[in-house]
Amino acid sequence: MIDQSERLAIIALVLILIGLPIAIFGYQYGLRPALAGVRTIDIIAAAPEDGGFQPDAIEVQKGETVRLRFSVPDVTHGVAIAGLGVDLGHIDPGQVKEVEVTFDQPGKVTFYCNAWCSPNHWRMRGTITIIDPADPDAHRRIEAAPDPVIESLIEREMDIDAPHDAAISPNEPVSAAEGGPLVENYRADLPVDFFDPLWLQRQSPAEAFSVLKETLPNLTDAQRWNIIAHLWTDSLAESELTWAQTEYIKNCAACHGETGNGDGPAAAAINAQLATTAMNNDKVASFAPASPTMGATTEIYYAKLRRGGMGTSMPGFGDIFDTEETWRLAHYIWRLTFAPAKPSPQ
Repeated sequence: MIDQSERLAIIALVLILIGLPIAIFGYQYGLRPALAGVRTIDIIAAAPEDGGFQPDAIEVQKGETVRLRFSVPDVTHGVAIAGLGVDLGHIDPGQVKEVEVTFDQPGKVTFYCNAWCSPNHWRMRGTITIIDPADPDAHRRIEAAPDPVIESLIEREMDIDAPHDAAISPNEPVSAAEGGPLVENYRADLPVDFFDPLWLQRQSPAEAFSVLKETLPNLTDAQRWNIIAHLWTDSLAESELTWAQTEYIKNCAACHGETGNGDGPAAAAINAQLATTAMNNDKVASFAPASPTMGATTEIYYAKLRRGGMGTSMPGFGDIFDTEETWRLAHYIWRLTFAPAKPSPQ
């Protein structure tokens, strides 16, 4: 028989066991943020089939600091916020990671998953709209601004999504490293266009090869391709190359493969899915030095990265990478096509 004092002791113990965690939780997630004067926004990061980011659309005021707290209920996700240099890394199921961010300019930024989490991984994106109370339409004007590179391609009637197969491509391994000395040896004989960054962005390797065939007829085809490989892979500084390689592996390698051969861990499933749709000729692209890549240009890669490929499986990254970052990735693709090799022994 439990007497009155024992009953009261049990009730007190139960209240402590239940009430203390509630009080701690309330302080951690309610009172502390309120006292700190920072709005906390809880975001669930679930696989796209289970809802993706929830919420996936957030509005903040210009100059406002918010605490974004990401929790994961299912599989490991990677969370980053475009344009802010925020990358929370992998978040495992049951784990919570948070970051405080101040939004100084109106516009729209994207938070996204950069770890392959499901076949519909590319749907895992959310947006934060930053509104300037003094100019409520500023974010809309910024979002609607056209991309001059894509506009230029349209004006020149360049079809970004059409196949760009070339009539010629290398028939033996290409060495960008061996192309470097050749460029120096024949610098005076090379057309001046070959040293113009804009020209290089707009020309395909196949077009440049045809020019070299006329201007340097004494070279072998292998030497011409080596010159092209060097020029097409020599545009990134070491720090830019490191950044591009890191972002490529995080955001592109799951489909295109770490070495760009179209053999990433998700490629087989995507190709099988595409085979059952109207896009049955579409496959995850390989950047190997073959006909499709020899007819491509850096600005076409840029445009596809920004906008995505219409009628293809290629998602757009214009809401994740700014224009400078997109150029870095576009130039990095040629490092996969013309993998720099060690010079042959003399």
